Amino acid sequence: MISVLIAVAIFFYYEKLAARFGKKKWLYGFAGVVLCFGLQFIFGLMYGMAGIILDPNHYSQDIDFHSFTLVNILSWIFSVIVALLGGWYLNRNWKKNR
Repeated sequence: MISVLIAVAIFFYYEKLAARFGKKKWLYGFAGVVLCFGLQFIFGLMYGMAGIILDPNHYSQDIDFHSFTLVNILSWIFSVIVALLGGWYLNRNWKKNR
């Protein structure tokens, strides 16, 4: 649920940024959401691969998929930071090309 809230916030951030420069709002909002979920997926995939490589019996244990873990929190923080950096880059690039 927190991932969805973060994705909605990133959608509105990119949408307002695109509206400020006369770009298509929904397109950049959707790109921000894809960036957010894509980074979280890649972060989880890297964690899963590291778990399999370092401990072959990693997934033979009972796993609770509905708990907050350090990996979830780090992926949320990482996706927000990268989304903000992407917004900063777009803002700087669009100001320069105006």
